[in-house]
Amino acid sequence: MTALQIDETEALEVAVSLRGLIEREADAVEAAGTLTDPVVEALAVSGLFKLTTPRELGGCEAHPSTVIDVCEALSFADGSVGWAYAQNITVGAYAAYVAPSFGRELAAGRTAAGMFAPMGVAVPEGDDYRVSGSYKFGSGSAHADFIGGGATVLRDGEPVPMPGGGPPILAFVLPADRVVMKGNWDVMGLRGTGSFDFDVPEQLVDGAACFPLFSAEPRTGGHLYGIGPLTFGVAGSCAWALGTARRAMHEIAELARAGRVRLGAAPLLEQPAFQRDYGFHHAALESAHLLLHCSFTDAVDACAAGQPGALRFQGVRKAMADAAYATRIAKAAVIWAWETSGSAGIRNPSRLQRCFRDIYVGAGHQVFDERNFVDQGKQLLGLDV
Repeated sequence: MTALQIDETEALEVAVSLRGLIEREADAVEAAGTLTDPVVEALAVSGLFKLTTPRELGGCEAHPSTVIDVCEALSFADGSVGWAYAQNITVGAYAAYVAPSFGRELAAGRTAAGMFAPMGVAVPEGDDYRVSGSYKFGSGSAHADFIGGGATVLRDGEPVPMPGGGPPILAFVLPADRVVMKGNWDVMGLRGTGSFDFDVPEQLVDGAACFPLFSAEPRTGGHLYGIGPLTFGVAGSCAWALGTARRAMHEIAELARAGRVRLGAAPLLEQPAFQRDYGFHHAALESAHLLLHCSFTDAVDACAAGQPGALRFQGVRKAMADAAYATRIAKAAVIWAWETSGSAGIRNPSRLQRCFRDIYVGAGHQVFDERNFVDQGKQLLGLDV
């Protein structure tokens, strides 16, 4: 399988062109609990798996705005595919933060996955780390060549300060054959994401494959990686929410155009309340989409301008809060569309029902937690300098 060297200006068009294939595979993806081979091959051959990989490592090095558009388009086609893909390219971006020698190995693989909450322990041994841990929610892991994790760095049971003053949390990436996948993904929504639990048996990890999760500076690639690994990953996930919501809106509109009616009521399409609410949620989603583009662009521009760390962090914090806000807007649109559909939304097969199940699972991710609003509010009120 030979991947194309995708150009950023063509990435969205390529993503949209895969819609038919992804829709045809959606039921099989959900039944398998992970992406099917035709979908994985299409994402690989098209070059989309390399969307966030640094250009000097053979990737696209796409701006977060492009990431948002591509992830939104793939999520419109199917929520599970969009979510798994967003996590794959998040770890693909991490090639910018590891040592260039390992970054080339990571970029040479098909794609990567992982779960970077500090569920493990890392003990320094010279420049390397002895790591172990048990992890949940390794989305997109079944087709990944590399798997990553997060670990608290300890020496003699005490936290070890990290470069840049961040929390003692280390991110590491391993070849997939050095972790134990549990294959236990059976849930309500996002059923096809392959978000399997996995164990990392105790082993020595080359320091070249590690970086401080909260204070990493890019070692490869351009200034856009200056927003940091966590923030870079949020762009694709919140775009997933918007893509899922746009699909729910599309589905309820199709039901209305097909003559959806309840006994004793006017056809849904002719009801002013339906027209009003459809217009409202459409405007809200458009606004959230534009907000995300502005927020992530501002954060990248701050890095490009070499702004002091405190000012850069303000932009990053705003982007995180805006991502959480956009996800709430998306969830509200999906709930409205599903509730408006009546019995049509509860019968299988139903793409609208799938959107409903997916948004309830995905929107609960910790990156969308309301703490983002608290942090942003404190900053705006001058309570957190």
